[in-house]
Amino acid sequence: RTAIQEVLGDAVVAPGQALSEVVSTLALVDLAGSERAAASHNGNTESKAGNERFKEAVNINQSLFVLRRVINALSKRAGGNGCGGGGGGEDEDHIPYRDSKLTSLLQHAIGGNSYMLMLACLSPADRHYEENISTLQYAS
Repeated sequence: RTAIQEVLGDAVVAPGQALSEVVSTLALVDLAGSERAAASHNGNTESKAGNERFKEAVNINQSLFVLRRVINALSKRAGGNGCGGGGGGEDEDHIPYRDSKLTSLLQHAIGGNSYMLMLACLSPADRHYEENISTLQYAS
């Protein structure tokens, strides 16, 4: 897993207006390798490197699961299904950012006044068909 975060700032002066500052944050996260959990484990519990790769893949998959829950909760809120009125409890408005390190790190980029883009890398090989379908379903 790799995460890179860059904060960019610039002062903006418009004629007849006060000085304002624009701050942008670019966050890049590479979650490659999560699909290799089965291949790296293969029932061989004696390999320390294999166990470490398997644990990392499990953690990545957990982070992806929580990311999906956060995105779903935000889309429900934006659609009006979880905000105000309706007699629902607090759980309807809860966005589970703290359920994983990934979503905690990206909270500013996922919600609020921001744009998010997800890139999905696919393999052209026939043997990766199932993996590609899974990736496309997640990214859509």
